[in-house]
Amino acid sequence: MKINPLNIAATASLTAGASTIDRAQQVLVQNTSSAGRYIHVEEGSTGTRIASFYLQPNQSVLIRKDNNDEIFASTAVAGTGAAADVLFTKTGFYA
Repeated sequence: MKINPLNIAATASLTAGASTIDRAQQVLVQNTSSAGRYIHVEEGSTGTRIASFYLQPNQSVLIRKDNNDEIFASTAVAGTGAAADVLFTKTGFYA
């Protein structure tokens, strides 16, 4: 699979900084920290958290979300603790 980046990598730290990442449905999440980080997805219209996962240090993962859902990173599972060292990039796929 080839990944086509569609915007510049951006941070989205804490729920106040949550972003749709340019209304992306596929997002490349890159943890550039030497510590693990929590990634959270919220319904854009309500701010209700619908998914969370732990991303190991210096790892990347592709996730799929609805285009109105917002995503952000934190240092704690509760969504607290700023994590500006996680980058989010809107992506597409091609053959």
